[in-house]
Amino acid sequence: MPINQVQNLQKQLAQLKEEAKVNRIPVSEAVKDLLSYISQNIHEDSLVNGINQSNNPFIPKSPCSIM
Repeated sequence: MPINQVQNLQKQLAQLKEEAKVNRIPVSEAVKDLLSYISQNIHEDSLVNGINQSNNPFIPKSPCSIM
């Protein structure tokens, strides 16, 4: 086996070992946490509530007029 291929396999092995150490939780628990987070922060979500027009940075300040 070429040295380059051995080094690539060693890198892959190291990456897989790191990924195996990751603490995982069941999907049912993750969904409960996600729903809880969403319900706690829904009042701050501009996609749900819309953007306050007085604080909207994308509204043109004045109409453009070319003379």
